[in-house]
Amino acid sequence: MLEIQGLTKRYGETVAVDGLTCTFEPGRVTGFLGPNGAGKTTTMLVALGLQRATAGGVRANGLDFAGCRSPMREIGALLDAQAVHPNRSARAHLSALAASNRLPRRRVAEVLDRVGLTEVAGRRAGTFSLGMKQRLGIAAALLGDPGILLLDEPINGLDPTGIAWARGLMRELAGEGRTVILSSHLMSEMELTADHLVVIGRGRLITDTSLAAFLDGAAPAELLVRADAPGLAAALRAAGATVRDRADGALLVSGVEAVTVGRIALAERAVISELSPRRGSLEDVFMSATASAVEFGGAR
Repeated sequence: MLEIQGLTKRYGETVAVDGLTCTFEPGRVTGFLGPNGAGKTTTMLVALGLQRATAGGVRANGLDFAGCRSPMREIGALLDAQAVHPNRSARAHLSALAASNRLPRRRVAEVLDRVGLTEVAGRRAGTFSLGMKQRLGIAAALLGDPGILLLDEPINGLDPTGIAWARGLMRELAGEGRTVILSSHLMSEMELTADHLVVIGRGRLITDTSLAAFLDGAAPAELLVRADAPGLAAALRAAGATVRDRADGALLVSGVEAVTVGRIALAERAVISELSPRRGSLEDVFMSATASAVEFGGAR
């Protein structure tokens, strides 16, 4: 468990994190989201003892992480996949990390195997693609067999097969009872991977809730209607609905409730084969929730 209590971090007059309180629970993948400048990176740096809090603090499994004797056993972190010496092999990179944290050497082979890099373990990291470096960074995060994993944009550079692998790995790690914290701007992947969301903006908490609850909190954007009556669209428009025709013959209806669609269909003697809400995607809901917290925005 990672607990953030009243965390504030200032850089001169700039407040990067402003009284943030939230808890990342074990056994689930929590998406840590926010627009650029929201304070996500600063929060992660303070959690890892790389920045000092102005007020409040962060505790990892009840401990002050900065004072841990073997920090990689408590939190495994991936902040920058490029942070590896280009002339060291993947095996040598992990071996050095293991030695510096008094970790058993067998862990090097174990994590290389888990991330699929065993066959290239002897290659220099400088020859790796970004996707391979991401896998190496994940291996380093797993090296201490930690209960908490803090991963910043871990799927950047992965191909579709690698993305599916990473998605499965995150869920496996949560299934093992670990606290998995995943920061990413790729909303489509977050929607497929996360169980829970912590969303911040301008250094403050916006929401701390399950993914399902976050999506359910948005009103249905449209209703998908399939029916056998060609006059239904005109009748719906006459009732004040906005209707869009889809290429497959279905209608996308907004501006009226489902019960109204049903009543109009009955009056038109239409047989409805589908009437279902189509909610906004995680990207849609996220953008709505953080609209007032965006630091940089383009002209519209």
